[in-house]
Parts: sequence; C-alpha cells; structure tokens
Amino acid sequence: MAKTSDNIINSKILSGAKFGIGITTLGLFGMYSCNESKEELPNFLIILIDDLSSQDVGVYGQKYIETPNIDQLASEGIMWTDAYSSCPVCSPTRVALLTGKNQTRVGFTGHITNVGHHRHPENSRIIPPDDLMDLPLDEVTLPKALKPAGYTSISIGKWHVGREGHWPTDLGFDYNIAGYTHGAPPSHFYPYENPRSPHNPRIPTLEGGEPGEYLTDRLTDEAIKFMENYKDGPFLLYFPHYAVHTPIEAPQDLIEKYKPIVEGTQIDPVYAAMVDNLDWNVGRLLKALDEMGLSDNTVVIFASDNGAIRELRGRTLSDLSPFREEKSHLYEGGIRVPLIIRWPGHIEPGTVSRNPTISEDIYATVIDMVGPAANPNEPLDGRSLVNDFDGSESDTTITLQWYYPHYAPRGNTPGAAIRSGDYKLIEFYDPLEVELYNLSEDIGETNNLSETKPELRDMLLNDLHSWLESMSPVMHTMNPDYIP
Repeated sequence: MAKTSDNIINSKILSGAKFGIGITTLGLFGMYSCNESKEELPNFLIILIDDLSSQDVGVYGQKYIETPNIDQLASEGIMWTDAYSSCPVCSPTRVALLTGKNQTRVGFTGHITNVGHHRHPENSRIIPPDDLMDLPLDEVTLPKALKPAGYTSISIGKWHVGREGHWPTDLGFDYNIAGYTHGAPPSHFYPYENPRSPHNPRIPTLEGGEPGEYLTDRLTDEAIKFMENYKDGPFLLYFPHYAVHTPIEAPQDLIEKYKPIVEGTQIDPVYAAMVDNLDWNVGRLLKALDEMGLSDNTVVIFASDNGAIRELRGRTLSDLSPFREEKSHLYEGGIRVPLIIRWPGHIEPGTVSRNPTISEDIYATVIDMVGPAANPNEPLDGRSLVNDFDGSESDTTITLQWYYPHYAPRGNTPGAAIRSGDYKLIEFYDPLEVELYNLSEDIGETNNLSETKPELRDMLLNDLHSWLESMSPVMHTMNPDYIP
C-alpha cells in the first residue's frame, strides 16, 4: 500500500471562497429528499474512471480481468445496462457531470490539450468550433450546489476542464489533490514526472511520495484520509482517477499475473493489470466506508468518462466487442460506459435498469438525493435517476443526444448522434453521411437502416437538429478550402 501524505489538506489549496448562489431549487426534485439536518444528509463518493468501457468490468461481461469489488458494488446497488458518457472524449463529459448541463449548452464540446484546441486536417470539410478551454467560473458546479447544504468537498485526481485559475478550488471545491490542467499523468509511478514531456513534466498539485508508489494507490490513500477527517459529514468526494488512461503502466506483479490469462485475447496484460489494481482500490474505499461506519449513509457512484482505447500504436489494449469502434467515436464503443450506484436503504441490492442514461444525469440525481437544501444549476439537462431505482420497466420515451464536431486524434469523424428508444442515428460531418441502427437487434452497429427506414431517419435527424438548436452551441463551420 502506498504511503499516505501526513498533510492531506495543504493550506495552499484550501479554498476560502464564499458562494452567493441565488438559484431556486427545481420543483421536480425530492423523491428521496433528505431533511436539511446535517446529520441526515448523505455523503457522496463519486468514482469516475478514465477510458474504461463497460466491457472491461466483470458484471458487464468481462471474462478475463478480475473486478470482484466493482461487481460487488453492483450486487449491492443498481447498475445501468445502457449507460452513456455525454461525449466520446474526457473533458466534455466531466463538464456535463460537474454542471448537470450537456456540455454543448456550456460551449465545451472538445477536450483541452497542451497545445490548445485540436486542429483539423487541411482539407477537412468542416472547421470545428473554437469552443472553451476553461470551465467558466460562474457555473454552479456540484460542490457549489451542495455548499449551502453544508457539504465539505474535495476533488482527488484528474481535473482536465481548465487551465490554472480554473482548477477545482476555483470552481467550488474546498480541496484539490492532483487535479490540474492536463488529462494524462506524466507517469503512473512516483515521482509522477516525465522530463521528456515539456508541456506536462509533472503533477504540480500532488506533493510527497516514495519510490515505487503507484498513482492509483496513492490517490486512494488520500481519499481514505479525507473520509477519515470528514466522517462526521456531509462530504462530497469527487474521485476522478487518472487510471486507466495512458501511459499504460501497472505494478509488475499484476502484469505477470495477466500474461498467461489474456494470452491469445485482444486484451493487453498491462492494461488488464491497471483495471485489476483499480478494482482493488475500489475495494479499499468500500472497506474503509464499512470500518468508519459510513456505508449506510454514503452514496457510491461508479462511472466512466468515455469508452476504452481499443488499440494504441499497433498494440491492442481492450476488447470492446460486441461494440463498434472505441474512444473518440460516436459508435457504442466510444460512449457506452458502466454506471453503478449504491445507496443502502434506498436501492434494492442487485437492481438492474435498462433505461438509457447519460453523464449529466449524475448531477441531477445527487441534487435529488440532497433535496431542497441544495442550490443547483437551472436549467438542468440531466434527469434524476431515482425513478430508476426500483428497476421498473424500461422507459422508451428517454432520448439522448451528442454533439462532437471535432477531429479527435483517434477518430477524425466529427458528427452528432441521437438515441430514441432502440434506434440510434449518427450524422457524420466529414464526409456528410447519416447512419441509423436498431441497437436492440444490432448492438455492433453493422446494419445501416438509413435507406430502408427513410421516415424514421428523417424524423430523428430533425429531432437531432432541433435539440442542437435549443442548446445554442458554438457551431462548427464549413471549411472554405474544402475540396471534395
């Protein structure tokens, strides 16, 4: 186990901001609302994994990588079979989770990089929008919304929604450990540095450590220490792991464990070891909650920011079958993710929901659980998931949308998408194409129905365009230099 820093809360990162939030709580919330008594408000532990597909988790069908603790979490709460990230890359999904708004409404549709916005090919059909590099300081983020209810909040791990001046403590969190501008750690091993990376040589907000220390272990140590210090609650622990994002690095003993297990599969042993270690650390968190007597009053949310990487420089990492494509794509492989919530006494163990859900729903759900003591964003694009907690029959009226007009390094397929019922339509911008799939019959998205179901295609395309217009986004434009 990695050594926990003696001073988890560095005075340099303590936020003294006061939040003068004058927003009326939405009337739709309150199904499981708690009283405003501080002792009765639930704690929140939000575990957000980076680049983890639902197909990487045992309870979702993974056969080779061991995830007993995540599986146990699902058995003690509810899992969604049709959970999606709000974007096929990381930064926009995090914006949606933190604000309860679809990132398109916020104007944050692409992920930030160390060189600014992603460029487009010289002869591209469109020019991506010059959208935000920083989450605006006036957004009512989740910690701001919970502050009036007396919550102490911390962000531990990956931030990646703004440059310095827009880091966690600038946007409502009381404390920040290891969160800064960049999305990938220089290294997953102490001292968490890479001298060969001039744009990202080290993690400036993570102090201390010792040789051999592994980042996922260390951040879990910090999370446990925070819960110990604030066990009287209520607290919001936002725990966005750097794992399993590149660089693909893991403890050597776990790598050796998986070499024979994954031989002959499409799974890389180092990647498998990263997932295994991640699961072990989830188990440490759950055990710590039990030992502190916090399990019954702590809502644990487990999610991912987008699909996994299937292949990296000719090296296969994750087997995403039966899904098509991977991170950066609007196909299922890029946006289908795990979502599990445990809330003892409110969710029947082992519940399964087939209702489609998306990242911004997490914000709305937390606000619903807290009730009128919270002061959330208005309007919210997310829906509260508390109505799903009984595992009732699927709601076929739920519609999800995506807008990703960027040439991602792994995708180069800008577009938008809509899912309504079993049908999913993708409008690609370069080249201009429309694809339609029945996910109940074709989860691999191999049979394009756009020509055989023209009326449905046109209806969904019109719905997608209407939604996009309602978001008032910073739109892409046509490239005047485009030559078909």
